[in-house]
Amino acid sequence: MQERNAMNSSSPLTLLVAADDPRDSASLTQMLRRLRPELRALSFTAVLGEGAPSLALVVEKSGPGFGRLCATVRSRFPGLPLVVIAPRFDGEAIAALAEVGPARLVPSPCEPAALMRAIDAHERRPHFEGRVSAIETSELLRLLAAAESSGVLHLRGCGGEGAIHIEAGQPVHAQVGERRGMEAVFELLRWGDASATWLPGHSAVARTIVGRVEGLLGVERSGSRRDLGAASRSVVDKIERLSRTDDILAAFLLRDGEIVTGGMEAGLDEALVSRALSRLAGVFFDMEELQGDFAGSDIQATVGEHRLVVDRLGPASLGFQVGVLVRQATPICKSLRRVLRQIDRSFRRALSDAEPSGGEAASIEAA
Repeated sequence: MQERNAMNSSSPLTLLVAADDPRDSASLTQMLRRLRPELRALSFTAVLGEGAPSLALVVEKSGPGFGRLCATVRSRFPGLPLVVIAPRFDGEAIAALAEVGPARLVPSPCEPAALMRAIDAHERRPHFEGRVSAIETSELLRLLAAAESSGVLHLRGCGGEGAIHIEAGQPVHAQVGERRGMEAVFELLRWGDASATWLPGHSAVARTIVGRVEGLLGVERSGSRRDLGAASRSVVDKIERLSRTDDILAAFLLRDGEIVTGGMEAGLDEALVSRALSRLAGVFFDMEELQGDFAGSDIQATVGEHRLVVDRLGPASLGFQVGVLVRQATPICKSLRRVLRQIDRSFRRALSDAEPSGGEAASIEAA
């Protein structure tokens, strides 16, 4: 900390503040002076002759024309790092920023702590900010998960463009065309020619993905991988419908004990339910290793008025399971086993239909 303060006092950071509304510019400048008095804040309209800035803070308005001010700043100062402050970072906004070039995202109303994190991150420069090609999207997601990074990964290829929003290394939302959530992630993973732009920061979007990146990508296991495209879409749709059934509090698709996607009743603690189902899946794997074929296909636990069930989907080598949280002593409890077996049979049929005519399963890069 002393080292950083010494650096700042000898060479204070010069910031460029750009906003269409002069009141936004004045408010942001005042906030900066309160937070870090040693910072130099220059107005974009009066920057000429005031020295070269090292970072630009750009306030964008949502709607048509988003990104215009960023493009203007970028054309005046090529290569200048941008921090973009905006109410929403939807698909159109992300596409516009990806066109302008690398930028760090800060949602507005701009909190002082969020602004300082963006400035501190610029001074430390620990993160990748920019474009990349020739690296598989799945590998980029693994790297971002390992670094617990937050931001938006924008992809552009022959299939169009799309984006995966990430918080603390985990995907929370994705969009490509009309697809949203996990379906969009699977579509983007199939693109083999995409170039990527990483936009660090926080997009503050609505969550459409429940689960960890390890579950989305799949953990390597013994045996061949299979093309799960149509089959996975079929089972995801059924599990999401199951989650909306009366007295079903939560229903999730798991892979290798990791939550992939699903849905749950509003008001429940998502992290707690996900953790409980993942742990129950881990107990099943341990007992399966101990008992082999005698372990069956499911495991259940009853705690008070709730029952947790984790049941296998499809061949054991694929590692898929369905996890359910249900209220005890309700009508659905009596038919839950039958419902889960129906989902399993449907999944197996979809897998069989997806196999090549020769009977050999097709391999994929990331499922």
